[in-house]
Amino acid sequence: MNRNQTIERKIPKKAKRDAFTLVEIMLVMLITSVLVLGVNAALRQAHLLWSRIEEDRPIYQKSRLVIETLRQELGCLYFPKGTEEQQLIPFHLSTLPDGITEISFHTLVPSWMTSPASSYTAKVCYRFSTDSETDQGLLTRTERYFSGEKPIAAENKDVILKGLAEFNAWVIDSNSNFSLDSWKNNLECDTSPPRAVKIQLNWPQSGDSPKHLFQIIIVIPCQAQSSPG
Repeated sequence: MNRNQTIERKIPKKAKRDAFTLVEIMLVMLITSVLVLGVNAALRQAHLLWSRIEEDRPIYQKSRLVIETLRQELGCLYFPKGTEEQQLIPFHLSTLPDGITEISFHTLVPSWMTSPASSYTAKVCYRFSTDSETDQGLLTRTERYFSGEKPIAAENKDVILKGLAEFNAWVIDSNSNFSLDSWKNNLECDTSPPRAVKIQLNWPQSGDSPKHLFQIIIVIPCQAQSSPG
């Protein structure tokens, strides 16, 4: 047998391995399964996060609207002179033990659900209480337009938030300094406004959504102390 015949016989033996082994196929299937499970878990987490954001979106929108309105209105406080017959109280805050909170004041720019009505002044009142029938926290807003110290319209009352757990308000009066122990939850001002107002909205836990707390501190500007001309 010559050398050429020996080479021809050896070539087919080297070309026999033309497919994957069972171990290699199982290894590829294992790696693919791990990758698929990882991608599936990431997609599930992203879907849960998106669902939670969509569920909480109304809470953020409503809370932002109320806080922004309070910021505009409290930032433009004014103190009408009034008369003894009218008995105007320019700024009033009361917090009762049963969870009722009420804050009322006169503002130059009533701003609820509309652009600030700069041509009118108004007395607005925010009141938080719990409905005895539904056991649901309600925040109502009452508005009455004034021309100077004279009311020119009937009161308009709206329920602006439902399902709220707590509505809290604190003030620092004009005679106090800014410090943690200066905040008061009851105050009635006749001649000068408070130095700052802190508002807090607290939403209860709902399903998988945690509690939500929104808070703003509004510093009352100096020009708020004077009555409109």
